[in-house]
Amino acid sequence: MRTIVVLLALFCPGIAIAQITSSLNLSCTVVAPNGMGCNGIGVAPMDPMNPNKGNEKDRPTLSVTEMNLAPGAFFESPNASSDLLVLGVSGGDLLNEKTPFRHVPLERDSVSLMPKGTPFRLRNDGSESVQFRLIEIRR
Repeated sequence: MRTIVVLLALFCPGIAIAQITSSLNLSCTVVAPNGMGCNGIGVAPMDPMNPNKGNEKDRPTLSVTEMNLAPGAFFESPNASSDLLVLGVSGGDLLNEKTPFRHVPLERDSVSLMPKGTPFRLRNDGSESVQFRLIEIRR
């Protein structure tokens, strides 16, 4: 009997797979001075009186947006109450026009954290369009 239990434990392990899926996927293009167009699937409904609440289970949400910034265009922080990650895709550089003034590199697979509570305004001061992914984490 012990050998059967041991064999079952060896060949039939219980596996729990954790998977984080995005609750919002968009693709946006920003052109100078203030034009922005997005397309993709919508976001889950939220309580307008409490935008940080998320869905009925109060789970953290993850939003992934593909961004294309034309030369001279800027992107301003959409939500100061959530952390944002900027992932480089095509190379280039963005300039943060709000404190702390710094450059955000967009080399392939580079990651920059834009912490919550810190407003930012990222401008493409280059001569070519830049592409990056913006990942928003709401808790």
